[in-house]
Amino acid sequence: MRILLVDPEDSPLRGPWASQPWDLIVDLGNSSFFSEESWRQRCNCRIVRSQSVERGIADAREVRKIFSAGRGRLLDEEGIDWWDLTSLLFAPEVFALLRLGRVAGEINPDADLWATRPGNSLRLLEGMLNRPVQRFGDEAFSRIATRAGHYAGLLRRFSAAQFKEIVLDKYDSGYQWRARFAQRPKRCAESVVLLPSAYGNASRMAAAYAQLLPSQPFLMVATRQSARRFEAPAGVEVRDLASYASGNSPQSETASLVDRWIELRDELQDIPEYRLLFCAGVLNPIHGWIRDGVSARTAWRRVLQTEPVRGVLCGDDSNLYTRLPVLLAARRGIPTVDFHHGALDGRYLLKELPCDWYLAKNEMERDYLLRTCGLSAEKVMIGAPKQSAAVQFESRSSESAILFSEPYEVAGMRAEEVYRELLPGLCRLARANGGNVIVKLHPFESRAQRERIVSEILSSEDQAIVRVMEGPLSKELLSQAWFGITIESTTVIDCMRNGICCFLCGWLSLSSYEYGRQYARFGIGEVLQRADQIEDIPRRLDDFHHRSTVGFDLSPTVDPAMLQQWLTSREPFRARSAS
Repeated sequence: MRILLVDPEDSPLRGPWASQPWDLIVDLGNSSFFSEESWRQRCNCRIVRSQSVERGIADAREVRKIFSAGRGRLLDEEGIDWWDLTSLLFAPEVFALLRLGRVAGEINPDADLWATRPGNSLRLLEGMLNRPVQRFGDEAFSRIATRAGHYAGLLRRFSAAQFKEIVLDKYDSGYQWRARFAQRPKRCAESVVLLPSAYGNASRMAAAYAQLLPSQPFLMVATRQSARRFEAPAGVEVRDLASYASGNSPQSETASLVDRWIELRDELQDIPEYRLLFCAGVLNPIHGWIRDGVSARTAWRRVLQTEPVRGVLCGDDSNLYTRLPVLLAARRGIPTVDFHHGALDGRYLLKELPCDWYLAKNEMERDYLLRTCGLSAEKVMIGAPKQSAAVQFESRSSESAILFSEPYEVAGMRAEEVYRELLPGLCRLARANGGNVIVKLHPFESRAQRERIVSEILSSEDQAIVRVMEGPLSKELLSQAWFGITIESTTVIDCMRNGICCFLCGWLSLSSYEYGRQYARFGIGEVLQRADQIEDIPRRLDDFHHRSTVGFDLSPTVDPAMLQQWLTSREPFRARSAS
């Protein structure tokens, strides 16, 4: 029996393996029934999708249980647990471990096993099967060519600025180089609320909260350049974390943490899941994460030592570099408030809430945090940032079907397969109704790479009515919307706020956090169960426009007095939570 294991970066239809006969193909990535059927017909064999055996929230809770083995063992001099911080970085591999454990039962141990390329998923599976797997292109020249192809793919997927940022994230995550060229800033003259940010979306939302307090100065400290890609309002000064960094990690403290990590590593070897993770090399980077992370922590400590910080407002405490100032501020008795720049953050199933208060943007988000993630009701308040006015329906040309694209590759999904599944049906629908199709990109996507996919999978007739757009979501774009369609994107909320029907691809999933189910629970968006239901969208649009909207405010603006209180005092505020 010949079995092919397909890496998420590959397709069973392209490569030296595509011309060979297989009895079974196992997809180690994230794919749909549509892809499965297409591959089955083209390859004339059975297909097993590892994503099909995931168990959603149950898997997330199992991952949290696995993480518990290392908690409390890697505390630094600030009381920060570096296991808690770094475990989120390898959470995707632990989710994969659970899925692959179920897939392994489908593989005959005596089969002739081949893999399209090496990778963490393959190494985990090799550990489970207790045998090596043959790889295509295992020769030295082929390995070099594969690696070169990987980086060439990154260059195609991302702009020069994005690629530079990826390189800095990988090779200068401790700010050793950036610190050498950064100019030391002057101390802020007035007390400020600190806004740590790593992404433009988080920066924009933090700035929207800041606009509610025009008399309060804010200091945004960006951990990377993409956090600066927004229009800073008056009262928000933006600086780089590199300007506070020394470029060196405290050697004695780092050495102590690494020694304790080595002790913990030896103990974790007795746990089957960790034994597999170690064999696959998944946990090898922890040493470097600690070293560079402590350097970043030292930079944040300098921010708090030199600047008159009276509060911290953080838009992504799942990011190691923006979670650090929240933990440091809490230790110093400085008020901390968190929010999430997206609609939902399922990673609270894996992590602890580090802040004094958490701002949920609506009742749907609060329900998810309490009911699904188990956070304390006393800490989660409802209050959205200042929102721009909704687009008036009468002003819309209503001609565009908008696919709100997402960085599918982060979840092991192939963008080409998603586009192949959705775009032809959207184009047929648009042509039949005299409209067009817009592919609106997420900031982590490359326009050039997505345009290349569109040109490869669509006919010239369909290409003529498709536009690929990048940049922040705008009123101009929403004014053109006939309807939206996405998998899990936060834009479903923006569409609903503006009276635009957004369809959710319920048969696709980018994570185990079940965001789609939470949307459906609160009547957010219209759920499609299959791609062929796209042709039924016009009828469902009529139904949508003839019924009332959702039964709660999607973005109730937080009371500015409450926000000021939370950001400057750790005492409870008993007034209403939203207006």
